[in-house]
Amino acid sequence: MNCVSKFTRILAIAVGVVAFSCSSAGIFVGSSIAGSATVADCSSGVLSLKVGFSQASAGNEGTPVAITNNGSSACTLAGYPSAVAHTESASPRPVSFVRRPRSLIYVAAPVRTVVLAPKGTASFGISYVDGRDQQYGQGKRCSMNYVTIQLPRIAPARKFRVAFRSGSDGFGGAINECFAGFEFGLTPIVKGSTPPGP
Repeated sequence: MNCVSKFTRILAIAVGVVAFSCSSAGIFVGSSIAGSATVADCSSGVLSLKVGFSQASAGNEGTPVAITNNGSSACTLAGYPSAVAHTESASPRPVSFVRRPRSLIYVAAPVRTVVLAPKGTASFGISYVDGRDQQYGQGKRCSMNYVTIQLPRIAPARKFRVAFRSGSDGFGGAINECFAGFEFGLTPIVKGSTPPGP
């Protein structure tokens, strides 16, 4: 093998080593950046739910439910919760929760991914009207004193019990599902302690 051939072979090997090194470095850097930019879905174990201050106006009612991240790292939530009503005795009719406003307290909002910082708060709203199906009265069968809530995209799956209790000012407490026409609206999960209004 002459000197030219030896030089060509050594140069080819050197170029191959440099190309491989650059490629490997690119893969490593790309993976590192992508990983640092990703925020995981929330774990059900770090979340707590609490009823906020209800709003009322001319027969329109709205109750926010605040979601707090009690963990040490940020996490994400997105979508609509699911809800099941619970009354003190058997309800005269089935209760439904729909994915749209049922009063003028909250406006329709798009579904967005919400990043919850540690101790950060998100919320969704339960809206309804007051004054329908009054023939059922105000007995225990109409008194929705709590709901069970399941949040989307969290693991492990968990049912949160959210109670409607009267405050020290006398406001709040159980919701008359009969007067609401047995139908409640849900907003998607949004950032902050209260869903947007008009």
